[in-house]
Amino acid sequence: MNQATDLTLPCLVHDLNNVFQTLVEVADLLSCDPRWAPVSAVILRSIERGRGITDSMQQAEQESSEQLAAPFETILANAIAFAEDSLIGGRGPEIHFVCDVEPGIELRRTWAWERVLINLFSNAMRAMPEGGTIHVSARARNDRAEIVVRDEGDGIPAEILGDLFRPHVSTKVRGGLGLHIVETIVKQDGGEVRASNRADGRGAEFIITIPSMKQPPMKLPPMKQPSVKQPGERQLARPAHA
Repeated sequence: MNQATDLTLPCLVHDLNNVFQTLVEVADLLSCDPRWAPVSAVILRSIERGRGITDSMQQAEQESSEQLAAPFETILANAIAFAEDSLIGGRGPEIHFVCDVEPGIELRRTWAWERVLINLFSNAMRAMPEGGTIHVSARARNDRAEIVVRDEGDGIPAEILGDLFRPHVSTKVRGGLGLHIVETIVKQDGGEVRASNRADGRGAEFIITIPSMKQPPMKLPPMKQPSVKQPGERQLARPAHA
């Protein structure tokens, strides 16, 4: 076998699937004990997300216009669920999510955009060791969509702010490759991401602008209008060990 082609992406995905299968078997064993059933469920959900990421890697060469789109609300909910799973079994302060999303915004490459949000949420949670709130908003701006993620941490040190998205630029609460992954995915879809310290209070702010796929509202016959749903709030609390 040609060693130059032995480590191609399909080979890597094949090996990762073997790892996933081992984890599935371990999770099945844990599920037999009621004390570990919640942990088993987290492992299985994480495996499913891992498989979704490897699938998205294999589809990376597919034209973006050929890929199915999903509502941003769905992408956001999945990313928050991942953050919630990451806190199960841990100890620490409460993390709240406050979301204000304009309906109708859709994005392709859904697994990639979940990775964007998950990396931003992970950084935000590490920046708030005493707990706090992560604010997420999404709005259509003419032919683009604007997604904003804010935290209530200590903010970004001025000396690294300009290099924050470079690989391995880090502080004690931020850094490594997560933000580099964020910028790479955003640019692949023709967008841009900016980081700054919040002008309205303590914490960091990440603003993403991306070509919009906002769907026009459907024309419905006259009918009684439903009440307007207010921006929702979710609370993530790390449960104590049983």
